[in-house]
Amino acid sequence: GEALAKNQAIQFPLVELATQAEMLRLLIRKTAWDMDNTEHKQVERTLSDKVSMCNYWANRLCCEAADRAMQVHGGIGYSRHKPFEHIYRHHRRYRITEGAEEIQIRKVAAYLFGYLGPGKDTIGKL
Repeated sequence: GEALAKNQAIQFPLVELATQAEMLRLLIRKTAWDMDNTEHKQVERTLSDKVSMCNYWANRLCCEAADRAMQVHGGIGYSRHKPFEHIYRHHRRYRITEGAEEIQIRKVAAYLFGYLGPGKDTIGKL
């Protein structure tokens, strides 16, 4: 009869998800700002890694949040009585179809370790 949110075992993982969502939101806004303030021809060369970070992390976080919601709600969270099962199933595909997560991570790594990015030829390297 009590709210699930009274339990710290429920609160803590949800606080972690809320924190990750806020960090992602800020990364998306910063990346969008940088895109707006970068010459169009230079956007791919200088910001492609940030776009990939936003892409793979948003898809991963969405699935993680849906998974956590199903876990918190127990068996009914997996049923079609709650939207979590649909959200998880629907959004899980974006980790594959929108440029697989591994490809997005590989692009970030290429920027991080100097294989791509400003001063590098980005055509045909990945």
